[in-house]
Amino acid sequence: MVNKVRDSELHGRREKNVVYIKKCRYLEATNCAGMCINLCKMPTQKFIREELGIPIHMVPNFENMSCEMIFGQIPPDEGDDPAVNQPCYLTLCKAKKMHRVDCSSEVMEG
Repeated sequence: MVNKVRDSELHGRREKNVVYIKKCRYLEATNCAGMCINLCKMPTQKFIREELGIPIHMVPNFENMSCEMIFGQIPPDEGDDPAVNQPCYLTLCKAKKMHRVDCSSEVMEG
């Protein structure tokens, strides 16, 4: 999969600060929104902020399995982050099928 660096506008300036991941292998392999959020998005945002001193907002697209990493953008609080409120892919989630994980009661069909 080819990843690209994209422009975004911040405070009236255009900058190359968005890394577009066309297809997230992790999300595609697990089909699990919860694993994406808890094992990739949140830890990566925390690591880059704490270790590199750069705020980053990761925006997974659960419809096409892509993701945008927006460097320099402070992510929303966890309670306000739309990705955290993403319902489970109940019938597709490999964690649900293989490990009998109790996913959200909300259903999102792939």
